[in-house]
Amino acid sequence: MGKNKPRTNLIDVARHAGVSPATVSRVLNRTAPVSESVHARVLASLTALDYQPTLARSNSSSPDTIALVVPDLLNPYFSEVVRGVQDEAKIDGFMLLLFDTTEDVQREKQALQALADRSVSGIVNCASRLDSQDLIAIRERRKTPMVVINRTIRHPLIPCIVVDSENATYRATRHLLDLNHTRIAYLAGPSNSESSQARRRGIEKALGEAGLSLRPEWCPSGFPNVDGGFQAMSAVLALSPSDHPTAAIAYNDIMALGALHAIRTQRLGVPEQVSVIGFDDIAMAAHASPPLTTIAQPKYRMGRLAMQILHELIQGHSSLGDGYNLVESPLVVRESTAPAPSANGHGSK
Repeated sequence: MGKNKPRTNLIDVARHAGVSPATVSRVLNRTAPVSESVHARVLASLTALDYQPTLARSNSSSPDTIALVVPDLLNPYFSEVVRGVQDEAKIDGFMLLLFDTTEDVQREKQALQALADRSVSGIVNCASRLDSQDLIAIRERRKTPMVVINRTIRHPLIPCIVVDSENATYRATRHLLDLNHTRIAYLAGPSNSESSQARRRGIEKALGEAGLSLRPEWCPSGFPNVDGGFQAMSAVLALSPSDHPTAAIAYNDIMALGALHAIRTQRLGVPEQVSVIGFDDIAMAAHASPPLTTIAQPKYRMGRLAMQILHELIQGHSSLGDGYNLVESPLVVRESTAPAPSANGHGSK
């Protein structure tokens, strides 16, 4: 083999044999059975290409490694997505490399740029906070296949798996309006979050149809965790009692949990005086006090679907239609919402 000739990797072997990189990995590592004909074809390609496995590589990962980038591992929403990606990756013999960016945009950008240099086979990027053009530039420059969850990127080579956040919060707001709530707050997420902006649009649309508006003082932004929800709801309740909303929709469930705490701290009842709706339907939402009304996302299934699509990209199948996969987001009604209290039932226009 010449000194300047690139080293043959699993992807080269997979293309030569007409199989997936995962199948080559199965043959090499004996992690799962394959048919005799496929096994023979892979062995022939390994010989023809003079493939030499390397157990350790400096500054790089194995080519059958998938990187998963999430903004906050402490949020149970992302742990369910991780489990879905992991379970699907395991089926095809991929290893998972996990990055937590802690809601830091620069940290996310640095991680994505570095990942391609480590020769990962592909990237699943969950709830990216990067500007769309930055994501597109990284994808086009590094050529590493990428699938994005919970974010819409308008690029033919970046498939996205999303729920319709705007429609979801529109339905949640209609639920509150049907319960005679007209004083509705939104506890917003990060200002650079596309999904937070979409969720606000859904609320404003439903309110607008009812001749109402979202008052600025009822729309505080917070870090998307329990403390952020507590602080955002506390800011709303710091207004005079006559200016209190009778309902609040939180950016996500863990912010809603913080909001429940803030409401109790003010000696107010949920849902007797303030109704609360979350977003995500994490496992603990059903066990909150009271159980939380929320918009469900199929988190585990989204993770598996992302890995399935990424596997298709790695195999060279780039025909993905419009690049979007919309998944359902039903409203799960529990005990944290009830009819508006009559004393505060007047509107705010």
